[in-house]
Amino acid sequence: MNRVTTILRARCGLRARLLMAFVIAASAGVVRAEEALSPDADAKYRSSLKEALAEYDASHFEEARILFRRAHEIYPNARTLRSIGMASFELRDYVAAVRALSAALVESRKPLSLDQRTHAQGLLDRSRMFVDVYTIKVTPADARILIDGRVPESEPDGTVLLGFGTHNLEASKAGFLVRTLVLNVRGGEHKDLAMTLERKPVVASQPASSTLTQSPQAQPPAEAASESAGDGHWGAGWFFAAGGAALAAGGAGALWLFQNKELSRCRTPPPGNGPCNNESTILGLRNVAVGATVATGVGAVTLAVIGILNRDSSSVSSPAPSTQQSSLSCAVYVSGFLCARTF
Repeated sequence: MNRVTTILRARCGLRARLLMAFVIAASAGVVRAEEALSPDADAKYRSSLKEALAEYDASHFEEARILFRRAHEIYPNARTLRSIGMASFELRDYVAAVRALSAALVESRKPLSLDQRTHAQGLLDRSRMFVDVYTIKVTPADARILIDGRVPESEPDGTVLLGFGTHNLEASKAGFLVRTLVLNVRGGEHKDLAMTLERKPVVASQPASSTLTQSPQAQPPAEAASESAGDGHWGAGWFFAAGGAALAAGGAGALWLFQNKELSRCRTPPPGNGPCNNESTILGLRNVAVGATVATGVGAVTLAVIGILNRDSSSVSSPAPSTQQSSLSCAVYVSGFLCARTF
């Protein structure tokens, strides 16, 4: 099996060498007859073809294609185009193969022989099996199209060739939303692609608002109303606190009366009762009740007075912008309370 493979490879290499040798010999003769190249250009042309043949025979297809293209630049003809297409096919660059082989079949300078045309046509048909042809229409028509980040090369008929695989298409224009598509190329298909870009939404511009200069003490009406409402809430809070203190004072007073009655029974027990053994405990509870009653009562009165003062201050109309506002501060102590107003 290995021997057969070696023989086939040798035959293929021999066939390629004979084919390329024929290209070189024929090309050289026609160049002199038709184009009358200078001796220096003719030497470079023959040298490029000879080097290209060696690289192609060594399966260095990238180097061979570069040399074929260099020869084609010196003397463009159908034979060099066919050689470029053959190297591109071996490199699996089927888009380049389709372009070069298609051009070789219609090139009039040094046209292909019948056998060469048959070979080129067969290789072209195989290359097209791995290429999709796209007809792309984008609205607006002057939108920019990028495929895989590059501007695509269009064919003479306006179509775009893409090799098999996945490609990213992007269409954009100033004032429009960018649109992207993923293209899956399977080969051998002709596809029509139509895209319409949407305009970017117009953002309404906000009118320039005039700014008013206010003095440092000036206060907007909304803030003044908010603070006035806040002062009203604080006044109501003081009254609620005073009510709670008053309830606490009532409870402490009730405890005071109860313990006072118990102390009287302990000191003058009714007939038939034994001596009182917890007079000191009852006395202590009564004293605590007395202190709590006095403290909560004073606190209730204090909180009520503070609430009245705050309500009065909030009911006064807000001062002019140039007038400094006043504030009321109160502190509660064990022996009483202290309030001060700043102006």
